[in-house]
Amino acid sequence: MADSTPKLYEGMFLMTQGSVTAGVDSAMDIIRGMLERADAEIIHLYRWEERKLAYPIAGQKRGTFFLTHFNAPPQAIAAVERECNLSEDVLRVMMTRADYMGETEMELAKKASEGLPVEEAAEGAEGAEAPAAETVDA
Repeated sequence: MADSTPKLYEGMFLMTQGSVTAGVDSAMDIIRGMLERADAEIIHLYRWEERKLAYPIAGQKRGTFFLTHFNAPPQAIAAVERECNLSEDVLRVMMTRADYMGETEMELAKKASEGLPVEEAAEGAEGAEAPAAETVDA
């Protein structure tokens, strides 16, 4: 029997320029819809960056990357990937398990999604970590 308990995943979506031309929110709605149809609980979703592609994909020379973290049952990932492959708005998608992410990494990702530079977010997270070990003179 397959395990259906939700797991934490990280998804990187490469969207066409046409899907972003109508607005970043419309591209995010496309991604959000795909994930919600697969019963995923989105933790955060944000536009990462737009860049020139190393090689043309489906005639596109530029693309916009969106990064998301979400909880979903493992069997839902195949459905999302299938829907992305059928979509004309998604050029590429990559989803991986994000078990490696602890609370600090998730806070950094959330702050990055809010537009805070990663360096500043990292400085704030360092202050939240456990205090430095004390030295004891013998």
